[in-house]
Amino acid sequence: MRLAPRLLALALAAALGACGATISGINSRPDKYYEHKVTFTGSVQRMQFLAHETLLEVADSRGGRIIVRSSEPVEVEVGEWVKVTGVLLPEAKVEDVVVYDVVTAEKIRRTRPPRFRNLM
Repeated sequence: MRLAPRLLALALAAALGACGATISGINSRPDKYYEHKVTFTGSVQRMQFLAHETLLEVADSRGGRIIVRSSEPVEVEVGEWVKVTGVLLPEAKVEDVVVYDVVTAEKIRRTRPPRFRNLM
């Protein structure tokens, strides 16, 4: 009988530990993630098409926002939820402007919104 609560606690800890980085978490300690691959989900708030790349402003369910730069065409629209995998850079040059804390995307794909928003 005592084994069931322990298994439940271990399953809960594993589920919480499996959660990846969030935009709010990256924004709170960006130096921890610089030059590392990050994966997160968020909704596209703004999009800007430039000559050779696309900039996205992606927000999580808590309101944290981050800039994502993609050199490949992006087939999403404003308001859609996306899953982004890329490398967080401390600064990147976009056209003639230096932008700080930018994720250079390796993959951007559509995803569903989170089931339990603001759970933690």
